[in-house]
Amino acid sequence: MILPILAQIRRVARSGDTVRAWTMFGAAGLLPSRDRDALTLKGRLLKDRALRSEGAERAALLDEARQAYLQAASDCRATYPLINAATLAFLNDHPADAADLARQVLTLLDSGDHVQETRYWLAATAAEAHLLLGDEAAAQAALTQAMTAAPDAWEDHAATLRQFHEILTRQGRSTAILDPLRPPPSLYFSGIIGLPDNEEEARGKIEAALDQIAPGAAFGALAAGADILIAECALFRGIQLHIVLPTSLDVFRQSSVGRFGDHWLARFDRLIDMADSLDAPDAITSLSNAAIDKGCEIAMGLALRRADAFATQAIALHIGRASDQPAPAYRLWQSRTLPVRKIILEQSMPPSGDALPMAANKAVLASTTRLAPTMRESANGLHFEAFDDMATAMLQASLILKDWPDHGLALEYQTVMPNDPIDGEDCLALLLAPAAPAGSICMPWPQAAAMALQGPGYRFEIAGEVMTRQGDCPVGHYYPPSS
Repeated sequence: MILPILAQIRRVARSGDTVRAWTMFGAAGLLPSRDRDALTLKGRLLKDRALRSEGAERAALLDEARQAYLQAASDCRATYPLINAATLAFLNDHPADAADLARQVLTLLDSGDHVQETRYWLAATAAEAHLLLGDEAAAQAALTQAMTAAPDAWEDHAATLRQFHEILTRQGRSTAILDPLRPPPSLYFSGIIGLPDNEEEARGKIEAALDQIAPGAAFGALAAGADILIAECALFRGIQLHIVLPTSLDVFRQSSVGRFGDHWLARFDRLIDMADSLDAPDAITSLSNAAIDKGCEIAMGLALRRADAFATQAIALHIGRASDQPAPAYRLWQSRTLPVRKIILEQSMPPSGDALPMAANKAVLASTTRLAPTMRESANGLHFEAFDDMATAMLQASLILKDWPDHGLALEYQTVMPNDPIDGEDCLALLLAPAAPAGSICMPWPQAAAMALQGPGYRFEIAGEVMTRQGDCPVGHYYPPSS
């Protein structure tokens, strides 16, 4: 039974490590396989390699990928490998072969005698065939039919739109026909705590912004004030609401909601009950600016990852005062030239309350063995090193794994209060290091999502849970690209 092996290789391929996925495919003895599923995956891996190559190597890999798809389609009436073979022929400068295969696909679809697929994929396949044949109107009609059949299958939509983008670009045509079909954008939201008793100005501006952006999902916290107002407006519009708090739920509820009035608590509790997801780290029991910054980065990272998965964009929405300075997380967002929509409230209340306690965010890299001279030994005999940002920690981790590929590392993005030891007994990096797979970096989830903002070249894939003395910890894994 090779299906579990194929699923594992697909996960690695989706993480972007094409070389490692191809190595795994060969090590599993699948290169000579005639199994249809194995051949289809082989075609996908060869295509991924081709798109990262140039010149003669690219052409050769595209041809190998096309042959793999054709072999997968040879012993069955399957449209999926056949349409992929057609598109690869087109991308490899064989338009006549591509047109011939596209016509075969349409004939097969018209016959009804083919391997069963979902209504979405059958219509999307027809759309791709029409596009290869130059019939843009028929392609757009079929693609609209596909998306109407599965309006919420956004990951499938994204895969199709990426393929169409490649074809249209190669044809020298505008990709504008795809814009109305793209999944809705992801939204990161934030705002000030102080609002006047009359919320109408703020509500009107927020509603107008949400109607213009039309996001499919919104990510942010729920502090009293603008946060809660944005979340309420989003839910009213059917937008998915994903709450990311900087502290445990009870601490945040008291520190950022309850002290501003009981009327905010009722609205907060209602939103928590209605949210599509909630992340509130139980280990963080004190609200600080560092914890807030980390929570913002995680929420931003989740919005960016969703946008990437759905081939759409991520937009930040901030409600503030004209005198506000951008928070550190926003400076990172803007440094990547990501779009920001700002709403200025002229009648907002001035900030009030005691200053938050001092704290700092550190990226803690840990291993069971001293793999770098800069690592220190912890009280429990493991080894660790602390960095001021995750991108620097990831660069060091990648260099370590290049020299020590048989070892695994763990990384934690940790908010540290003054006088608290970085390598305390609750340090997740030290707890996860013994469970890190060889050649990988293991990181708590959704902390790892913040890497989409701090180090977008490092993509962690969700990899289940690791049992620790703090309980089961969801984790993501990153495998450095093979050399």
